[in-house]
Amino acid sequence: MKKYIIKNSRIWTADEKHPWADCIAIKDKRIEYVGAYEDLNADEDFAEVDAQGKMMIPAFLDSHTHVAATAKTLWCLLLEKKEYGSIDAVMEVVKEYALEHPKEEAPYIYAYSCPTYLMDVSYADRYFMDQYISDRPVLLCDMNFHRCLVNSKMLELMEVDETVEYDPSTSCNYGRFEGNIPNGIIQERAFEFRHDIEKMFEKLNWYPPSESDPEILSRVFEKMTDYGICGLHDGFSDSEDVFAGVKALENQGRLNHYYHTMPLMASFSDLEETIKTAKEWAAKYNDDFIRVDSIKYFLDGTNELGTGAVLEPFVNDPNNFGKINMSEEELTQVFERLNQESLSIQIHLVGDRSFRTALNAVERAQEQERKKGRDFTIRVTLLHCELIHPDDRKRAAKLGVYINFTPIWAGGAFGDGAKKYLGERRYNSMYSFNEVIKSGATVNFSADVVDEESLPEAEPLVGIQVGHTRKEVGPESPVREPADECLSLEDLLKGYTINNAKGMGIADKTGSLEMGKMANLCILSGNLFETPAEDIHNIKAEVVIFEGNVVRGEL
Repeated sequence: MKKYIIKNSRIWTADEKHPWADCIAIKDKRIEYVGAYEDLNADEDFAEVDAQGKMMIPAFLDSHTHVAATAKTLWCLLLEKKEYGSIDAVMEVVKEYALEHPKEEAPYIYAYSCPTYLMDVSYADRYFMDQYISDRPVLLCDMNFHRCLVNSKMLELMEVDETVEYDPSTSCNYGRFEGNIPNGIIQERAFEFRHDIEKMFEKLNWYPPSESDPEILSRVFEKMTDYGICGLHDGFSDSEDVFAGVKALENQGRLNHYYHTMPLMASFSDLEETIKTAKEWAAKYNDDFIRVDSIKYFLDGTNELGTGAVLEPFVNDPNNFGKINMSEEELTQVFERLNQESLSIQIHLVGDRSFRTALNAVERAQEQERKKGRDFTIRVTLLHCELIHPDDRKRAAKLGVYINFTPIWAGGAFGDGAKKYLGERRYNSMYSFNEVIKSGATVNFSADVVDEESLPEAEPLVGIQVGHTRKEVGPESPVREPADECLSLEDLLKGYTINNAKGMGIADKTGSLEMGKMANLCILSGNLFETPAEDIHNIKAEVVIFEGNVVRGEL
């Protein structure tokens, strides 16, 4: 169907000038018309489809999720979601798996989704892990991919010993015993950022199923299509492998998404190398569907582990203000260099000190660039922003900084571990974005999915319900404080559509239903504005159209 009209629909366009319509005309890939059916002047070649009053919206976008990382977890040992009681009980499950899968079959065991709090016991270290499995490398990862436990065999094969550098001021580290000996506790997946795991794979002469396999990647992309998503910004790629898989899907006509990704900058000293990598990837792979125009950086850690950078000390440690991985001066230099290279940046941060540091650095970089006669044109996106001091909530708008948040966290399913560090007062001020939005900042929304288990959380309609109610899906769920930080449906829709398009730099072709833009849209099973808030998650994307082609459902 090359030329068709969809009429009798409740169309929310995301176009502020013309927010509602009842008819859309599509020719090939683009929108020819959107407005009132009675004002449409189309030729006879257009086929007509009656939407029977159903709601239509722009196809969703997700400007921060982890496609490659999720694909990698499709082969791992997924721990069931249940009450284990102790880290010992978790490791009994891993040990049973090892007995069922001998070393010859599974030379490396990667188990994930362990409750983070179970790892807090003092004896959970490499030697504890060795008691269960010592004949091959084992990695146990927490539910959020921020803390891992490994056994001695894995440290040995990665060549991680007391000679490996350790900077206790940063959040990305190998934990240590006295004498600088690694204890098997790894924060922020240091083994990937430092590429130590590649040494292990080389020694094993074994490599896990790769995200370069289009059939593995397609399982992630197809699920995103089911959710009505037409564009994704990958959290970062640690190698070029992912491009082979994405390109294969594109060449086969199976890539029904815009796919963006970026390299990770591990530290300030890696800036120039990261710029070089981003430029090389862009030159080799950028096209109409694939784009590399950004880099990623972790400015702090996580509030649940006490590694977020905060303005007030943690309540359980009055001398601890968390960890920040780069100074304001260094970050200013990063922004200046990226602006000169026309490369944008996404920055992971969760604490109010890291949020303020990032804004201060943007402000300084903008001033420095103006003095040099250059406009500051790159997109700076601050990810998560779990804790924002009230004094800073209007600054993002003035500086043109993008704010990205994961609404499903607002229901309370994620972040409870932060309470023991932040205390009740600060904990109950987390995820506060209404003042940020009202000040005019571009706030966009994402799923930040990192594994196969959490893929259902990538559905924007679930995120919209939780962001709107601040309750987990379910009748007994309490409202998470502050209750007045429930987001409006319109702000949530904007964040998942046009604001995400702005954050990804593709608002010229998608994110809203306007004449001349690509025909990317969803027809929903229910009207978001007429459905009870607790039932929004039951609404589905019945029909999904990507660049004019129906990729889910049928018209």
